[in-house]
Amino acid sequence: MTSLFDAFNDSIGEEYAFLKYVVYAFPVYFCVKLYLSGNFVLFYLVAVPVFLLFLALLSNGVNNVRKNRKEILTFNFFKIIHILFIGFIALAPTFLILFIIAYCLVSFVNLPFDISYLQLIFKCVVWLIVGSVALTAFLSFSKNMNIKSAYNFPIIFESCIDVLIDILFLIPQLVIMNGLIVGVVWYLFFYFKIPLTNPAFLFYCSVVFVFNISVLSGYFSQSAYEFIRGNDEEYRDNYYIKNSAAYKCSKKK
Repeated sequence: MTSLFDAFNDSIGEEYAFLKYVVYAFPVYFCVKLYLSGNFVLFYLVAVPVFLLFLALLSNGVNNVRKNRKEILTFNFFKIIHILFIGFIALAPTFLILFIIAYCLVSFVNLPFDISYLQLIFKCVVWLIVGSVALTAFLSFSKNMNIKSAYNFPIIFESCIDVLIDILFLIPQLVIMNGLIVGVVWYLFFYFKIPLTNPAFLFYCSVVFVFNISVLSGYFSQSAYEFIRGNDEEYRDNYYIKNSAAYKCSKKK
């Protein structure tokens, strides 16, 4: 069963965790400063590579937790570039097709019922379902870093509703977690009448954002394990099998 608490504990217990949060907070902080200054052209030029960076970190984090590795976030930029390359091959076509389908549905399909907010509800449902398929494809790819897994549509469609329900349960937990982490600092700034645009508060929120990526890596890894069906080998303990006599004997054969 997925647990945000377990993901939280794994994130704060990771080696050099705070250093990673601080280092990766700098590009987030830079994007926030550009946005607040109104420099939107430069903001988008910077935000796109930063978004891809954190998408690769998240994907790698899911894989690291799934494989019982010691680190969640990585400083190995060669690995990040590799993940971006194979991730583009694995996910870009699916994401593009899903976006086109969702856009066409919400733009050109009008429900023949004159009920308030029904059309808005329809659009939300479409984006939720399409988003859950995209996220399931992302998790299916990330848990083994296998391009073929991202195109295993029978498994993806079979799992996407379970993943969606799991994410809907995750959202209020994330809100509470971030409310506690950010809320205390926000109150101190509010109490001493320090503006929230103060660099210290913005950088703190940037660090919290990176921490969320680490927590989501652990949580999404659990979701991939729980809801995306794999072969029997995937559900065995990696450390136990690789050190067992039976495993070594079977490899010799």
